[in-house]
Amino acid sequence: MSEIKENFDRTEKIGVVGSPSSTAGLNIDILGTAVKKRLVGSLSVFHYTQDGEDHYAMGQITEVQMQNVWTQDPTMRGIIRQKGRVDPITERQDVHTANMMVSSVFSDGSKGIEPSSLGTVPATGTSIRLLDQPSMESLFTNYRDEMFYLGNAYGTSIPMPMWLKHFGKSQAGSGGVGEAYHIGVFGKTGSGKSVLAKMMVMGYAKHPSMSIFILDPQGEFAGDLAEASPLRRILVERLGRNVEIYDLHNLVLDDKELFKRILANSGFFEELGIIMDTNRYRAANEVLKALQPKKRSAKKGGLSSFGIDPESSSPSGSTPLHQAHTREAFDRVWDALGLEQVQNNIYTSKDTRERLSLNYETADPDEFYERWRKVANLFSYEHKVRGVKIQDLVKKIGERQGNTIIIDFSENNIPPDTYWNDSIRFILIGEFLRTIKSEAEASYRAKQLLNCLVVIDEAHRLAPREDPETEDMNVVRNSLIDAIRTTRKYGLGWMFISQTLSSLHREIISQIRVYVFGFGLGWGTERYALTDIIGGAEDAIQLYQMFRDPQSSLGERTYPFMTIGPISPLSFSGTPLFFNALKYPDEFLRMNFE
Repeated sequence: MSEIKENFDRTEKIGVVGSPSSTAGLNIDILGTAVKKRLVGSLSVFHYTQDGEDHYAMGQITEVQMQNVWTQDPTMRGIIRQKGRVDPITERQDVHTANMMVSSVFSDGSKGIEPSSLGTVPATGTSIRLLDQPSMESLFTNYRDEMFYLGNAYGTSIPMPMWLKHFGKSQAGSGGVGEAYHIGVFGKTGSGKSVLAKMMVMGYAKHPSMSIFILDPQGEFAGDLAEASPLRRILVERLGRNVEIYDLHNLVLDDKELFKRILANSGFFEELGIIMDTNRYRAANEVLKALQPKKRSAKKGGLSSFGIDPESSSPSGSTPLHQAHTREAFDRVWDALGLEQVQNNIYTSKDTRERLSLNYETADPDEFYERWRKVANLFSYEHKVRGVKIQDLVKKIGERQGNTIIIDFSENNIPPDTYWNDSIRFILIGEFLRTIKSEAEASYRAKQLLNCLVVIDEAHRLAPREDPETEDMNVVRNSLIDAIRTTRKYGLGWMFISQTLSSLHREIISQIRVYVFGFGLGWGTERYALTDIIGGAEDAIQLYQMFRDPQSSLGERTYPFMTIGPISPLSFSGTPLFFNALKYPDEFLRMNFE
């Protein structure tokens, strides 16, 4: 007798296969000894024979129903209304049934334990048993090194095995899938989605060949992976990974177009009365000409009047962007903005030019320099420890295996002498997205898979379903939509963390392969979005709606989740699985790294 058979025979019997049943779902008649057990969410297993081999099918019980045909009789209802409990009709004649969705099947044949499928319906009376830890371990003996644990099966203390495979080819290490897939982690504030995403990142970090790049608008990941944190110690000492955290104290920008876009969105020109987007971008273009002039002929009132030699074959006094924060560079720009030719290039209307000229004449250059300096400091190396460019940061995900890079955009880590707003945040994120995609394309042209996961927190703000408010937001959204469509074959996958389903762009939701849903998406417009993903699995939605709000717990908080996709060996067929997240970080680290 095989080990799995021995363990199966020792498991607790809770019911038998009833009628009607199908390969899509089983109707279970619950035994009287099990009706008082908590069965919803429990992992169940049954043994049957298919093609001459022993098979074991597993799934979760999604609903328990009770029916008593005697108490449905109108006469009996009247008696019960008068007397309440009526022996031996009430309770003893109750019939409890359950619905079970089969999520995975294994065969125990000559080649050992192998994945299979439910190709027939087991006979009525086939025993349904509760899956316990020994049976689980005997089933997945061959995959033990690939197992990772995020939680226990919903309503139980049985750890639910997961596998988080890297995106490289299988020769690069165990569990490679050969292409990337995209992941979505959803849930309302307080549902535990951010913590679960960190746990998943740790799971992917176990693969030494995989790089991880995190865009962190709120500083969630940067805080948990800071120096001396338990997670960072494990990543560095146990897994041998290189962990680097960067914020605006380190980031140095150097792109000319980026400079113009940031300056145009900084409020610098609004103070001069240049309000419209078109005019602000014209003004930014003139500023760049003043900093880095090209060869041109001398004209009266032209750029030669503030230190540019028109006869020179190269620019005279050209200022690189990393020196634009100096007073000398600002004075060059300020003088240029006062020139008639420059103002003519910004405005074509005489009235608006006169208003600009008046605003310029009455403005205080010292006040404008302070604003200018804060913008230009984004492009400066001065006072920046470990100053690094965006393209050099992104190259790290391709140059060295095992890199974990976090970019912290949180308000707490903005240098006091640097100008910052949401518009600039979107511009920088858009630049990161563009550079990451370019790096993936370069690797693909070199016939290599990038094998990288990019994590994006607050995804609903970056890729909203409705039209974005600004052009910079629209650029970011379009970049994400384009990336999620095209980068899978490059070995570049994306993890989107979002508070909502209904406000995230449909194209992104449709391209996601692994979905994880925390509490709070079971009602209203969110439920419609959830139904679009799950389809006709109404039992799964009903169980999801039963999730308890973690913030309403009187005792210890539990964080329930529903997941769909290739994330667990218990769900070959893609049926939803339900689990409660492990306590973070202690229980999680003990289960996976001790």
